[in-house]
Amino acid sequence: MAAVLTDNDLSAYSGKVRPAYAQLLAGIRAGSFDAVIAWHPDRLHRSPLELEEFITIVEAHRVTVETVQAGQWDLSTPSGRLVARQLGSVARYESEHRGQRVRRALEQNAQAGRAHGRRAYGWSREYDPGTGHSREVVEPTEATVVQRIAASVIAGDSIRGIVTALNADHLPSATGKPWTKVGLRHVVLRERNVGLRVHHGAVIGDGDWPPILDRGTWEQVRAVLADPQRRTSTGSVAAHLLSGIARCGVCGAPMRAGMNRSVPSYRCTDGSCVSRRRADVDELVVRIVVGRLARPDAVDLFTPAARSDDVREAAAAAATLRARVDNAADDYADGRIDRRQLERITARLRPQIDVAEARASIVDDAPLLAGLLGADDVRAAWDALPLPRRRAVVDLLVDVRVNRAHQGARAFDPATVEITWRV
Repeated sequence: MAAVLTDNDLSAYSGKVRPAYAQLLAGIRAGSFDAVIAWHPDRLHRSPLELEEFITIVEAHRVTVETVQAGQWDLSTPSGRLVARQLGSVARYESEHRGQRVRRALEQNAQAGRAHGRRAYGWSREYDPGTGHSREVVEPTEATVVQRIAASVIAGDSIRGIVTALNADHLPSATGKPWTKVGLRHVVLRERNVGLRVHHGAVIGDGDWPPILDRGTWEQVRAVLADPQRRTSTGSVAAHLLSGIARCGVCGAPMRAGMNRSVPSYRCTDGSCVSRRRADVDELVVRIVVGRLARPDAVDLFTPAARSDDVREAAAAAATLRARVDNAADDYADGRIDRRQLERITARLRPQIDVAEARASIVDDAPLLAGLLGADDVRAAWDALPLPRRRAVVDLLVDVRVNRAHQGARAFDPATVEITWRV
C-alpha cells in the first residue's frame, strides 16, 4: 500500500502528537508499508525516544528508509543505527539551540518594551528604518472602539448592552467576527491599553507603543468589571426602572414588577407586603432625582473634589510597589539579577500590588452622571438615557422604600414612598 502522510505545522521537536506520524508507525506494525521515504531524517523525529522507537519498529519489520537529503537510512546494521543516532543528536541540538535563541530574543524584546506576536487590536505596525524594528502606531478606528467600550463600562452600561450596540453599528472586533462578551472584556482589560508590557503573565515595565487609554480610566474599568455588584455596573438587564432597586418598607425584600388586578405594579417579593402602581412610583422617583440634578449646585454636590486619604495612600502604595517591580526588571536587563530572581521578586510583590490597587480602585461615579449634570434640560437628558443607565443613576443616588398606604386610600400618596439620598 502507498500513502502520503503529512503533519503540517507540527514540529517533530514540539512533543505534540503527530497524527500522520502515528499512522505511519501503525502501518509499519500492520505490515502495510515496506518502505518509508522522507525529505530528511529530522522531518521524521528530533527526539531520541522517538528515534529509538522508530529504529525498533523498522528493524523488526525490515522496512527500508530513504531520505531525499541524506540518502538511504540503513537501520539494519550497528553502523547505520549509529549514524541515525548521531544525526538525531545533531537535529536535537539544532532545535534546542534555535529555541534558546528564540527565547533570548523574546526576553530582549520584552525588556526593551517591544511588542511581539500578532498585531494587537487598536494598533497597526509600521517599519522604523531608524531602529530596524517595526513599531506600533495607534489605529484610529479600533482605538476609538476601545475608548467607547471603556466609557460605556464606567457609565454603567451592561456588557450585553455594549456588545449589542457595537454589533448594531457594525464596528470591527479583534477577530473580525461579531463582538462577544468574553472578547469585549479581554480587549478592554488588557494592560497594553495603557502601555504596559506583559511577559510570562506579569507586567515588567512600559511598552514602546502609545497607549489608547489613560491609567485612571483603565483602573476604573478594571474595578467595575471585577465587581459585578458595584453600583456602576448594572449587569443583568431589567425591564423597569425600580425593579430590584426599590425595597419593601415592611420586610426589606426587593420589589419586582408585576400585575396587581390588571394594573402594572411593583410588588414585594417576600409575602406581598406592599404593592404600588408602577407609574406612580417611577414618576415620583424620577421627579425627585431630576430635580436634584437640575439644581445650580449639583455639579459641586455630586463631583467629589478629591479622593479620601485612605484611597490616596493606597494609590501611592500601589505606585511604590509597581516601581519596585520596574526596578527589578531594570536590574534583570542590566544583568544584576537573573530571571529566577526577577520572577521571585515579581511573585512576592504582585499580591501586595493587587491588594493596594483594590483599595485604590474606588470608581469615580461622575461618569454615570455625564450628560445630566449641567444640562440645559435635565429631564430631556434623562429621558434620552438608556434604561440600564437610568437604573444605575437611581441606584447610585437614592435608596427607595415603599411603605404601606393608609387603609382605604384610593389616590397615590407620595409620603408612602421613602426616598433617602445615598450621596
